[in-house]
Amino acid sequence: MVAQEFVRACKEERDALLAMFSDASAGTTVGQHLDAAQLNSEQRRNVIAALDVALTDTFYTLLMGLAGEASLGGQQQTYRLSDEMGRPISPSEHADLVDLAFEAFQAD
Repeated sequence: MVAQEFVRACKEERDALLAMFSDASAGTTVGQHLDAAQLNSEQRRNVIAALDVALTDTFYTLLMGLAGEASLGGQQQTYRLSDEMGRPISPSEHADLVDLAFEAFQAD
């Protein structure tokens, strides 16, 4: 896996989570809380929009933290990511991961 595939997988996971949380019939705990709140359609859309932003910010922050560009748990350092074969995911240090994460999560 290379950095582009890793970031794409993170983006796909974020999108899948938002879709599940948005689907009242998906049976997620988030969906159960939304149902329990008895929101009208506009309120539900606003909450889903907030979840959209929260998921985007969370995934982006995690990727930036792994690249050493943001702190994770109050510690800022660069992590070395590798696939299950031990090959580096971001061979050119963290630049690829940073640029790809920005493009995937912030360039909208």
